[in-house]
Amino acid sequence: MPVAGNLDERVSDRVLYDILIQAGRVVDLYIPRDKETEKPKGFAFAQYETEEVADYAVKLFSGLVTLYKRTLKFAVCLCSL
Repeated sequence: MPVAGNLDERVSDRVLYDILIQAGRVVDLYIPRDKETEKPKGFAFAQYETEEVADYAVKLFSGLVTLYKRTLKFAVCLCSL
C-alpha cells in the first residue's frame, strides 16, 4: 500500500485521487485527520488493485508530484488499515 507524505493541508481527497488514478485503479484512499482540529496530518494511504500497481505508482510519482510548493514523497507501506 503506497503512502504519500509531505502533503499540504489544502490537498483534498479528490485532488490526490485524480493524481493517483493515473497509475491504476485506486480501491481506497485515506487521509488521516487530527481528532481535535480536523486538519489533515500531512500524509495519506492509497490502496491499489494489486501490489504491482502499487509499486508502479510509487516509482511513477516519486519526486515528480508537487502540490502547493511541496514535493510529495511516496513509499510502500506494509501496513493495513
